Amino acid sequence: MKPFKRRTFLAISSGAVLATAESTFAWPVPQNPQVPGHGLASPWYANAWRRAVIDMHIPDWDPAFLSKFDPKQYVEMLVRSRAQSIVCYCQSHVGLFNYPTRIGHPHKAFAGRNMMREMIDACHDKNIAVQLYCSLIFDRDAADFHPDWRMKTWDGKFQGEGGRHGILCVNSPYREYVRAFTEEICQQFDFEGIRFDMTFWPWLCFCEHCERRFDEEVGGKIPRTVDWTDKKWVAFQRCRERWLTEFAHIATSTVKHQKPSASVEHQSSTYPLNWMFGVVESLAAENDFLQGDFYGDQLQGSFVRKLLARLTPNRPFGYETSFSVTLQDHTAMKTEALLEAKASAAIADSAAFIFIDAINPDGTVNYRAHDRMGKIFDRMMPYYEHLGGNRLEDVAIYYSLESKFSMAGNGKSVSAPDTSDTHTQSSMQVAASLIRAHIPFGVITKKHIADLAQVKVLICANVHMMDDEECEAIRAWVRGGGKLIATGDTSLLDKDGKQRVDFELGDVFGVRLEKADWSDRIHYLIPTEAGASLLPEYTAAYPTYCNGMSFDVAVRDGAVVLAKRGLPWPRKAADRFSSIHSDPPWVATDTPELVAHRFGKGSAIYAASLIEILDNAELLVTNLVRRLEPSLRVELEAPTCVEVTVFEQSDRRRYTLSLLNFQKELPNVPVHDIRVQLRLEHPIAEVRNVADGQVIATRRVGDSLEFSAQTLDTLLMYELRW
Repeated sequence: MKPFKRRTFLAISSGAVLATAESTFAWPVPQNPQVPGHGLASPWYANAWRRAVIDMHIPDWDPAFLSKFDPKQYVEMLVRSRAQSIVCYCQSHVGLFNYPTRIGHPHKAFAGRNMMREMIDACHDKNIAVQLYCSLIFDRDAADFHPDWRMKTWDGKFQGEGGRHGILCVNSPYREYVRAFTEEICQQFDFEGIRFDMTFWPWLCFCEHCERRFDEEVGGKIPRTVDWTDKKWVAFQRCRERWLTEFAHIATSTVKHQKPSASVEHQSSTYPLNWMFGVVESLAAENDFLQGDFYGDQLQGSFVRKLLARLTPNRPFGYETSFSVTLQDHTAMKTEALLEAKASAAIADSAAFIFIDAINPDGTVNYRAHDRMGKIFDRMMPYYEHLGGNRLEDVAIYYSLESKFSMAGNGKSVSAPDTSDTHTQSSMQVAASLIRAHIPFGVITKKHIADLAQVKVLICANVHMMDDEECEAIRAWVRGGGKLIATGDTSLLDKDGKQRVDFELGDVFGVRLEKADWSDRIHYLIPTEAGASLLPEYTAAYPTYCNGMSFDVAVRDGAVVLAKRGLPWPRKAADRFSSIHSDPPWVATDTPELVAHRFGKGSAIYAASLIEILDNAELLVTNLVRRLEPSLRVELEAPTCVEVTVFEQSDRRRYTLSLLNFQKELPNVPVHDIRVQLRLEHPIAEVRNVADGQVIATRRVGDSLEFSAQTLDTLLMYELRW
């Protein structure tokens, strides 16, 4: 069984268990060496918008590996690319160290040479901030020398055996090895921060350390069947989440004890990934800021930037991608147009942009990558001083990091678990609808649920698990005037895996659950007279086609049905059908599919089906938003490839508004005749193009201020002064 590779997937209190390990496992470490100061501002990341990573996951079984590495060439490349910081490899997935370590094994190419210090000094000479890179959990060298530290499968085999990676368990004595080499690094070197990569569970672990700890904390053996309604299975998942955060805390607290001024960052690309990775909000507290690498399209990028922006302890967060087309293709380069679009997208969301280059096995660096990034960053220079502020969001998506699974996975063996994630799928499709409709949005999680006060419309898309605290906060917000859209099984399960008799938020939705059914089946949404405007292209005779789950619900007093369920001809055998190619609508039922309900001063709309994933009704979500909140603060007339973001900068008495053109086929076709309509709290005195300083003509139309944007190639940013 092979563990998941995070990047492949993206292209779409120490306890008693460790008492013995702590008392028998120790390394000698150097004591408090003197390190030179270098005068860089702190925190370094506050204004480092242009960042770089040069991957150095190079083994040493061939003497030619890294034999040509030159710190001067390395830094010259960073100067070419205009990088303000570098993730500089101290150690890597292969587990070898780039300095004379007394803890692990140094890379043979640097025998007797402190290459780490040379790299740091060379970077500091050019005023480039240094984050030292350390790989956690993925450590080939430690796995080879300490097989008892390795993760194991349900049947006792080494996890990932036969592959390139060595996968180590966070509950094994390996965690003390991490503590020891982190102490050594902090005592040896002068740097701005440490990046700990791969802080996640790549697969399920059934090693003796995990089994023993689970037995002590929960009782019995780790379950062998995935079931999100089984208390013991969910308890195992909560253990995995807690154990991972505890492991990250060992690394973070070691750095903070040894070097309080240094930043700590753990790989953050895993927050929107499925349950297997075990990453939840508690992990964010072990970071000074969040930074993650992503390899998907504009939709993925837009959603994750909103998510990281909310979760990050400090801003800016970092949005990162590879310079190469794929990580497997060492020589192919992303086009300049694609890299510029991604760097522009980061700017539109006030994020630092990080590009990843990969060193050649002999240690030379690809100058083409750094020349290309330098040209792109040069074009971005006018924007950086204008970034920051608070995101303006009338609409937010509620994202639950405990709900990143599919109920269809219940009953699967741990030997082949279902890692699909219908909550994230639904949430991202909501984001896609909002982007196409030019509705600025944010992503809210439980930790920041108080931010609901800033939002007019909240969308809970198939949020499987919600605890009482979350539900009560949302209930109170709607009662006070908030508008809620919810779909599927939202609030049906608590976070211990207990399936409630009814939706916890059923009183807000205006429905009662009659039957929960997660199986996919063909049905239709038939708009009622009250809901006809939401589905203008569909009628009772030609309703909206669905092929997915749907729950049976009954309406509560005062609720209004906007759509009912239609069914196809009741086929009982594969060769009996109403039409050979399809299953047309046949029976109209009274079962509610879409329900509107007034609740206190607010209102809610509940969808029994996952309307957000319907390709044939892509405007339904945004039609619901506009039905609940017809007066949004920002409106746009533009093609669907244009996304708009707005940030309020009260200290500078202005907003910044960015227009991002990110088309599927690049380079972009320029967009003309974009009309921007604003209803903002502060009266706007002047609109100015950030890039060229040109003042833009505005006009009053009713209760809004309007202006026409200039030709949009990839990015336009305007400052709206009040």
